[in-house]
Amino acid sequence: MNPPLMPTKKRTAGPVIGFVALLLAVVMTMGAIFYGQLGPAVPGSSEEKLFIIEHGAAPGKIAADLQKEGLIKNAQTFLLYSRLTGKIDKFKSGQYLISPSFNVPQIVDLLVKGKVATITFTIPEGYHLRQIADVFVKAGISTEEEFWRVVKDGNFNYPFLKDLPRNERRLEGYLFPETYIIPKGMKTEQVIDLMLRQFDQVYKKLPSNKSNLTMHEVVTLASIVEGESRLDAERPLIASVFLNRLKINMKLDSDATVQYLFDKRKERVLYKDLEIDSPYNTYRNRGLPPGPIGSPGEASLRAVLVPAQSNYLYFVAKKDGSGQHVFAATHDEHIRNKQRLGY
Repeated sequence: MNPPLMPTKKRTAGPVIGFVALLLAVVMTMGAIFYGQLGPAVPGSSEEKLFIIEHGAAPGKIAADLQKEGLIKNAQTFLLYSRLTGKIDKFKSGQYLISPSFNVPQIVDLLVKGKVATITFTIPEGYHLRQIADVFVKAGISTEEEFWRVVKDGNFNYPFLKDLPRNERRLEGYLFPETYIIPKGMKTEQVIDLMLRQFDQVYKKLPSNKSNLTMHEVVTLASIVEGESRLDAERPLIASVFLNRLKINMKLDSDATVQYLFDKRKERVLYKDLEIDSPYNTYRNRGLPPGPIGSPGEASLRAVLVPAQSNYLYFVAKKDGSGQHVFAATHDEHIRNKQRLGY
């Protein structure tokens, strides 16, 4: 005879459910803390800080420095997120502009993509070295003293600079006018080398030089054309005027070369200015000045290499603000043009 079955106690699910609920609560709390620490250090901040990652810097140091600068809430959370996303060993060295309003995913993405802090600056066509120095100083690229030191003594491996004297005018005309975007903190020598390299690349793509001018003379005349013209369509004609004058040993009489003698461009050149004793004053001296009077753009360089075919020796600007000129082959015709234009 089988013994009677003993009633068994039913296990209650209460303790298990409670433990799971507690575990979930802990996980959710930890998750909330974790994700909370991934948020911006200072939400809504408009501030930006320059943050530098040196070459070879360890992730731990990067994270600690970010926390120290107030750019993240917690270095360990930053490292954990970077490790979980597989990006911890992909940070790129450089200088970054980071706002405390960025969250950790944004900062990590910034450092992985190498979106370094940049400076944008523009050198307009015709700017001379004194003006370029001002741009460098105002953009925070260089001090004025450093700029001129590099211009005079910097070592740049370009054939067109080989025979030029090492003075403050050595690079005049060769710092190509352009808009540049450079990494913040780029050395002055590197920035100037970038501009020289741009000149070199542009010049090599231009038509071959079939004139009797040396390359330095081409750049010098192109800088005068740049200073005298506002319209690309007229540059070849203006270049032809100066080339025609050079062929007959006639003075260039260029106002642009006189303007070069002043720190700031004058509204108009006066008769007394034409008497200034300087090798750059083409009202007093025949032939080209010793060197360029500014940085010519591509259109002016091309105009000298491929000038218009003309017999013009004179031109005068219209007074209507169009930037156009009226050209003449003889002095009498030139005088009539000036009278007609109200000079």
